[in-house]
Parts: sequence; structure tokens; C-alpha cells
Amino acid sequence: MVRALVVVTLACSIAVSVSAQAIKKGTTRSDAAQASRASASADTGAAAAGDSEVVSGFVLDSLRELPLAGATVLITNTTFSSITDPSGRFRFVVHGLPDGVYKVGFFHPTLDSLGITPPTQEVVIARGKPAFVQLYVPSAQTVVAAACPDSARGGDKGLVMGIVRDASSEKPLSDVRVVLMWTGVSVAANSVLKVPQATSVLTDDVGTFRACGVPTDTPVRLQARSKTGASGWIEVSVPPNGLALRDVLLGERPTTVAEAPPAVSAPTTGAPGAGAPGHPDTSAAAARKPAPLGTAMLSGNVTSAEGKPLEGAMVLLLGTQLSARSDVNGAFRLTGLPAGTQSVEVREIGFSPKRFAVDLSPRRPSTLTATLDERTNVLKTMEITAKRGSQIAGFDQRKKSGLGYYMDLDQIQKSGAISSTDLFRQVPGLTVAWDGEGYSVQVNRNVTGASCPVQYYIDGSPFLSMGDDLDQVVRPEEIAAIEVYKSSAETPGQFQGADGGPCGTIVIWTKRRLGTTDSTSN
Repeated sequence: MVRALVVVTLACSIAVSVSAQAIKKGTTRSDAAQASRASASADTGAAAAGDSEVVSGFVLDSLRELPLAGATVLITNTTFSSITDPSGRFRFVVHGLPDGVYKVGFFHPTLDSLGITPPTQEVVIARGKPAFVQLYVPSAQTVVAAACPDSARGGDKGLVMGIVRDASSEKPLSDVRVVLMWTGVSVAANSVLKVPQATSVLTDDVGTFRACGVPTDTPVRLQARSKTGASGWIEVSVPPNGLALRDVLLGERPTTVAEAPPAVSAPTTGAPGAGAPGHPDTSAAAARKPAPLGTAMLSGNVTSAEGKPLEGAMVLLLGTQLSARSDVNGAFRLTGLPAGTQSVEVREIGFSPKRFAVDLSPRRPSTLTATLDERTNVLKTMEITAKRGSQIAGFDQRKKSGLGYYMDLDQIQKSGAISSTDLFRQVPGLTVAWDGEGYSVQVNRNVTGASCPVQYYIDGSPFLSMGDDLDQVVRPEEIAAIEVYKSSAETPGQFQGADGGPCGTIVIWTKRRLGTTDSTSN
């Protein structure tokens, strides 16, 4: 139905030169018929005047349901060719062709690189009569069926494909490994577990990669890797039609593990947004400004779904310490970035963090318009009724022991944290780092001298974290208290688990464990 609507609309646009905005509004069948008659009449006059035939039409990109611009259209076994304009239209004025049936086809550099061969269409060319032909890129289902075996498609499985190019020269790169990772679900006898899954493929001699068997409607992380560098981890999702297209720029990049972003600080005076709750101290950040990792630049704007500029939003290049804040107009600018396809995260108080894939080139600046469209829930005023001390069993006694680090409700509320892992950025001895999949909390030193992820308890029960899913399970506004133990020696016995908690333990108590009641302030 969508394809039919686009076909009818574009046919009308050829006759009456409607704008792109008019295409979105749709066109009736009667309008299309009138436009076709008007177009035929005009083209017939042109043909009669020049004793030539007119062949016109358009090319539709069925994968994106958009007109295909820049395609070269050919009449087979002739020298006639035409290039489609931005609306996908083309037009031949052919001279000297005998009347008959001809085949019309097209090619496009991107489709050729992906190995997609569009079908040809037959057209009848007769002296004095205009001809109209519709050409299509094969559908997503056709492409997936041709690229993937039966076992790797259909149902909830699809295809991710694209071209990997050098960020500097923009030439296709062969023998580059493209890694895709996602989280699957394993249903056991008495539990449902999250299971990390991955696949990888190599690009061919024209830089094309095809990864079959990728689940549909599931967040997938993708990275291109070579001997000299890697792209950032970017997020893709295979739609229900089974095909996701994503090209990747690959640039040289140092392989370093990112440290935690600047810690949350108390309110201070100064530039707008500086020192506000949830914002890092700009003076401290300037004193330890991270070194540039390249020559690429990214600029843009941060707005709400209503188009309102958002001041003080943090734009962070994931996997690095490079970040910037938006000004009063919502504008930001990041310099010294590594070239290639990277992922940035945009954060602002009152909104859920959002990630965007950006193609960074050392040859020209890149731009991003980041729209934060998902607001976080704002809780009603909480009235906490409790006995003297904490209502959490043993919390006050453990705090008095001097072992561990503790955060109460007042500290948590003042932190202005956007996600739960933000609460641990200011805890001595812990590191919050981007590991390619999400933010993970690690103890800086343990008995082996290395960093390792902590174990979690939520409301007294073990929580088997997969590294980056803590932020998805519990929000900062739901937390009443936190206990942090950085080694098994200081971890209380009830929180050590079967392995003794060698990497440390974080105990999270939610407000459900407190006697809280909602009260609306007048």
C-alpha cells in the first residue's frame, strides 16, 4: 500500500511538478489520471516536433520507501541513459529507435556495492507516443532471501548489511571485521536469564558486510574493527521487514579504556549550567581537560520534542572523556574527536539519556540535531515516616562499623543523578566506565591488582547483572539507600554470596523498603 501511494504520488509530480511537501499529502487516482493525460499530451507534442520519442519515469528505493536520486537509467542495447533527479524522476528524448519493446534498467553506486541487482522493466517505444516506466529497488524481503539461508532468516531473524569505508579517503575497505552483539533470553526451568550473544563477519573486496541471523526488534550494538583502528560501538535495530542498512566509517583510534566522566559536584556559581545538580564542576573539568584523539569536529543542537533548546545538556563521545555542554541556544561543539562512525550520548536532567550514531570525518565538520523526546518521571513530594534512624534492618549498625561507603536518601536526592550508575561516579575506589555495551561499575583495585565488576544486592536479594542493565532495572529516584563494599574482607557475610564477593559488593535499598507515602504539595 505504501509503495502504491508513493508510485501514484510521484507519477503526479512528473506531470504537474508538485513539491516534496505535496508528495507527503498523497494524490487521488483521478488526479493521477488527469496528470498522466496532461503529461502524455505535452510529451506527444515534443515528440512530433522533433520526430523523436520521449521515455520518462521514476525510480523508487523500496528499502526506504523514498525516491532514489543519482541513479543511472539505461535503455538496454542502446546508448541512451539518464540520471534521476532528487525526486527520483528521469526523462529520455530518444532519436532513431525502431518501434518495439525495450528493457529499461538502472544502477546506483550504493546498490552495486551492496551487491543488490535491481530488476529491469519492459517498455513499448512507438513513434509519436510517450512511454512511462516505473523502476524499483528490490524489496527488503527479496534482499534478505537472496543474502541469507533459510536457517538465518524468517520469523524473528533478519539481515544487517552495509559498507565500511575509510574515514579519510572514503574508499571501501576489505577484510574488516564487523562485530554485532545483543542480549538474548534463555528460559530455564525456574528462571529467565539474559544471555549475551554475538556474531561477526568480514567485509568483501568492495567493503560490503552482510550479517544474517540478527534478531528483529532487538537493540544490537555494532562495531567495525581492523588492525589499525576501530569504529565506536553504535546501536542498530532490524525492523520487522528483516533488513537494516548501516554504513560505517573506520578511522585510526587509540585502543584505550575510558575513565568515568567528571564526578557530580555541589552547586557553584559561574557559567550557566556549571555546578548545577547533576552537572560537573566546569573549573575542575577545565583543569584536567582530556587530550584530543583526532581532528574531527562535531557541532549541533539539543532540543526537546517540542523544539525548545535545552541548555546545559551534556554531549559525551562514548568510550572517551570528550564531552561538551549546550549553551542557552541548545548549541554545542566538540573538537579533537577520532574519525569514524562513533556514538554520542546526550543527557539532560528531566529527560532519559539518548544515544546517536555520528559519522565523523577529518575532512569536514559533522553536525547532529539531538532531540530528547522521552521525559523521566517526576515524582510527587515524598513524605517519609520512619522511626529514629533507618528502617532498613542493620543499616545504621553497619554504617557505624566504619567499613564500607554509605549513601542515604538525602545524599541521593542532592546528587541529581540521571541514571543509577551516576551515583557511583563520586564513590572513592570505584570507576564507572563505558565498556562497549554500557556503563559498568568496577572496583579500582582488588586482590589480583586488576579491576573487576562488582556484585549487586537489591533489597537484600542477589541481582545477577549483565554489566549495563542496572540502569534499566532501577532508577535513582527509586533508591532510598546504598552500601558499597570494595572487598570481601569488609563485605558483611549476608552480602558475600557463594564466591565471597571478591570484586566488591553494592547493596541497593529501594523506597519500597521504607514507610513512604505520596503527598501532593499545594
